[in-house]
Amino acid sequence: MTNEEVNALPNNIKQIGSINDGNRIYMEDYACTYLEQYAHMDSKEKIAVLVGRNLTVDNENILFISGVIQGRYTVAANGITELTEKSWQYINKQMKLYFRDLDIVGWSYIQPGYEDYISDKLCNFQKANITKGFQVLYIMDPTENITGFYRWNNTDSVFDAIKGYIIYYEKNEGMHEYMLENKIKERPAENIVKIKNEDAGSRAREAASKRTSYRARKKIMANQNKAANLLGSVSFVMLLVCFILGAGLVQNDDRINEMEMKIAELENRLQGTQSVFALSSNETTEETTLTEQTTEITQIQTEQAKHTEYKVQKGDTLIGISKNKYGTASKVNEIRELNEIAGNKIVVGETLLLP
Repeated sequence: MTNEEVNALPNNIKQIGSINDGNRIYMEDYACTYLEQYAHMDSKEKIAVLVGRNLTVDNENILFISGVIQGRYTVAANGITELTEKSWQYINKQMKLYFRDLDIVGWSYIQPGYEDYISDKLCNFQKANITKGFQVLYIMDPTENITGFYRWNNTDSVFDAIKGYIIYYEKNEGMHEYMLENKIKERPAENIVKIKNEDAGSRAREAASKRTSYRARKKIMANQNKAANLLGSVSFVMLLVCFILGAGLVQNDDRINEMEMKIAELENRLQGTQSVFALSSNETTEETTLTEQTTEITQIQTEQAKHTEYKVQKGDTLIGISKNKYGTASKVNEIRELNEIAGNKIVVGETLLLP
């Protein structure tokens, strides 16, 4: 891209986020598309090099990113994925083949599950490897669809967030040829992990339903106990009547008639008791379901007993808590699911269950 072309600036553009004053970034569409494909290739942490030009137009720093080179032959070291000498040999070779007139202007780090967290290890890698011009870091978390640009601050040795950037469209033969020679293999469908964001409202309704069913079960059990007591009383009275009749204590018709009336009354009461049991029998299926739900509640309570509690302090984040407790941020999704957290918001003073 010539200085004359820069002075005109691309017209066919799409803005992402808001643009920082004095720190404008343009990323060509081919480079942006290839980087997205590379990030979603698998679930591993990866690194890529950004190539382009740093230019100054009307006293404003403008960065044009028109190429992306995969970070091949990397190693896991110091807690992150790092480039090796062989990696740099590969990068330099690709620069000569496809991006001869461009420079390395930054890098991208793909970290599934870590969101936009920038560790000290990323800062150390920046200081050791990317040292020229207006250098940037493009963080990507493909599982959470989170991306963001950061500019390296040499004075404070930290990354400053850049609010947004611009995608531009133009003829980009170098990147197009690199993409054809280094096609991204599509990730097999069976290896794609889909994260289900459960609705907190549905969980609450489910819990309320279990509590309601438990109360209904207690009511049925109470009715059954009453019916059992009534049946016991009736049986005792009838046994007593039979004993009296068998002993020959009833000597006249009046006494016999009186006893027959009592027996008839007892039979009516017994029929009422049987109807209570019939009702309970019709509800057997519901009672079985309630029993299973009660068992689930007991299991949930048992599982909760296995977890530890943590009270949120000022300045805490889900990633920070995970790293402090487990030495890694991989437990963030488990903490979210365990505490029914839909996003990343936590409140100071609340108690979290930790896996």
